[in-house]
Amino acid sequence: MELIKHLSDKILISFLKSTSGFAKELTKQGHEEQNSWREQRLRNLKGLSIRSKQRYAEKAKPVQVS
Repeated sequence: MELIKHLSDKILISFLKSTSGFAKELTKQGHEEQNSWREQRLRNLKGLSIRSKQRYAEKAKPVQVS
């Protein structure tokens, strides 16, 4: 059932993207700016992911009592 939902969502999203004309009004400079913002968001998410993994690893370490 979940697979059917997932596939129907993918089909609907691709249909809406292809018919909406989204971002077609952007100039070359606008596309470049949009891409740079996308790359920045991805770098931020990767950094947050790394930090989250580090924090989890720190909490998973057993506490040593001296």
